[in-house]
Amino acid sequence: MDNKNNNEYMKDLFALLLGGDMFTQSNGSSMDFPKDDDPNWSKTVETSETKFHKVTKETWISKDGGIRMERFSTELKEKPVDIVRLKRLLKKAVDSEDYEKAAELRDKIKSAEK
Repeated sequence: MDNKNNNEYMKDLFALLLGGDMFTQSNGSSMDFPKDDDPNWSKTVETSETKFHKVTKETWISKDGGIRMERFSTELKEKPVDIVRLKRLLKKAVDSEDYEKAAELRDKIKSAEK
């Protein structure tokens, strides 16, 4: 992964992690999230995607509207490509005159750099 993509990936990841999976009420006490079928809460789920992650935001609102709880979770869309590693493998393939493998690696590198 080149530095630009690595920086974007890390910023994205830290933003998601800092949003976190913990909830603290405004008065500072911690609570467990309600069960999905709890009749005292309404739940909504929103999903979005960043360059590297699928992000899910779950929101619970108490029936009286007095409490709102949010939880963010993320999953990696696909493993980031290590361009530096691919370039090393490309060099080895060219040095050993494995041009078919070199062409395959070249195409992967071009695709990852887009």
